[in-house]
Amino acid sequence: MSRSKNSFSKIVAVLLLVLLLIVSGLILTVVPFSELINQSHQIKEVLVSTGYAPLIFLAASAVLTALGVPRLLLCTLAGMVFGFELGTVLSHCGTILGAYITFAFARWVGRDVVQNKFPKLMSLAQSSQVSGWYSVLLMRQLPISGLYNSILLGLSSVSHLHFWIGSFIGFLPLGVTATLIGAGVFQADLISLGRYLAFAACAFYLLPLLIRWLLAQYRGKTV
Repeated sequence: MSRSKNSFSKIVAVLLLVLLLIVSGLILTVVPFSELINQSHQIKEVLVSTGYAPLIFLAASAVLTALGVPRLLLCTLAGMVFGFELGTVLSHCGTILGAYITFAFARWVGRDVVQNKFPKLMSLAQSSQVSGWYSVLLMRQLPISGLYNSILLGLSSVSHLHFWIGSFIGFLPLGVTATLIGAGVFQADLISLGRYLAFAACAFYLLPLLIRWLLAQYRGKTV
């Protein structure tokens, strides 16, 4: 009886992971997320009318990120709606929280099942010896969807704390760049727009260099 119940729970776990991927694919295919950028003024008015705009955006960005919506789109929208400073805080915290939801979900429903039934996939998840924040940071630089990245990390042996640290640092370069671009779009004059775009270009080039330098220092200390 216990064996059949255990088998049933494993099947349900696999189906839940597959369902997450299917729902994410449908959302990205059906929902016109590009329209969010064009309707940023209307979105801001609706959020402000509630009286809880920051909290609602934070929660919405977490849920959307967990479902596979590109976080850079949300970062750009945050810059348009809230400006650079608050937009950066809300989008960064929201997208990290969303990524963690996916990470925790994958670990809760699928890690044991994948390890037993799909050892090759498990070896892929651990092929980079994902065991610390350093490895999480490296994976965040890979050119693959954040959803799949978080799922692979959930199937690995990385700790929850290291996931937060590596994702917090790894999300910064492109997140800050996208928020700066979003904040600069609605500037009243070309000088302000050029200033924001210049800052965005600097963030795009300098923040990755800073992270590489920090990684080199860390690697040097651990060798």
